[in-house]
Amino acid sequence: MNTYCEDKMIRPLAGFCCASPEALIITPQSAVKQAMKKTDNKALNVVEQHGQASLSPAQKIFNALLRKLETERQLLAAWQEVIPLHQQYYASQYQPLMRSYHALVAQLVRLLDDAYSAKGLSRHDQEKISHIICSVGAAIIVDSDAADLKRIYRMHGGAAVDAAEGQPEDLAESGQEADSEPHASAEQQREHARAAKRKKSSKAAAREAKQQEELHKASQSVREVYRKLASALHPDREQDPLEHARKTALMQRVNIAYDKKDLLGLLELQLEIEQIDQSRINSLSEQHLQHYSKVLTEQSAELRDEIAGLEAEFRMRFNLGLQEAMSPLLAMRHLKSAAKSVQQNIHALKNDLLAFEDIKNVKAWLKNYHI
Repeated sequence: MNTYCEDKMIRPLAGFCCASPEALIITPQSAVKQAMKKTDNKALNVVEQHGQASLSPAQKIFNALLRKLETERQLLAAWQEVIPLHQQYYASQYQPLMRSYHALVAQLVRLLDDAYSAKGLSRHDQEKISHIICSVGAAIIVDSDAADLKRIYRMHGGAAVDAAEGQPEDLAESGQEADSEPHASAEQQREHARAAKRKKSSKAAAREAKQQEELHKASQSVREVYRKLASALHPDREQDPLEHARKTALMQRVNIAYDKKDLLGLLELQLEIEQIDQSRINSLSEQHLQHYSKVLTEQSAELRDEIAGLEAEFRMRFNLGLQEAMSPLLAMRHLKSAAKSVQQNIHALKNDLLAFEDIKNVKAWLKNYHI
């Protein structure tokens, strides 16, 4: 797959001529920016009541989790928005530019190969030509079906074109070697499990039991909110057709949120249908707040995992290293910047090819080229 890092390998060649490149039209990023905007829904948070000195620790934790979740939801929505836009731009804009660029590089390789045998070219100049051909050829030769390009590449000292094809077999062999190591017997595995179980202290067991109890109570809190919503929104009890349709749509949202254990979504629905109001939120008991915060913490972790998965898949698909800063907006910005760079290189390389038709220009350029 072509990545939008490849042009960096060839870029130093372009620029024999210095004409200004044509500007690349850049599509707007409004859809991604819109996804990053905050929602206009009613705010869900605990506020200080009249006469209250300050929020309790549990209330502060609850509010902080709500803000954190809102930020993570916006980031997830932005990634979900930008990935198809990025894929579309990559396929429709960037890849055609790279194909055009590689075709021009192929012309350059053939032209320099012809120039290699020209009269008056020193041995050092020939070494420079071979170096250039191997440097730029590596970027295009693997995906090229042109036999002459592969021949030229090999002739000038390029690595074997088909060397990479042996890698899967090597990996398979190494995998077989790893699999050939003896596995522990079933009895040994059972003994290890029994030993690990014996090592577990009573304190650790008590801590685990407490965690399980907290999870159970947190899950009950989600079910409690769900039941209240279902009781208020069950469409089968509604005679009015319009109200029946409204409640059906709302109940679908309730079910989706419940299936995802999305407590924040359920609470927002309660606020939306005015099943709860600000005074009810402010009066949530410490126990309720603790249970809610437990669920929201888990929900936040799941959102972070989902965001990390999307970003990792994105980096892998487009061959982007972990050292490169990445966000939904940066993703489009990097791609458009890369496309613009390729466009500039195309313009410069076309001028180079025209100039290099005269061997005198090739010789003059080689004088300033350093290996």
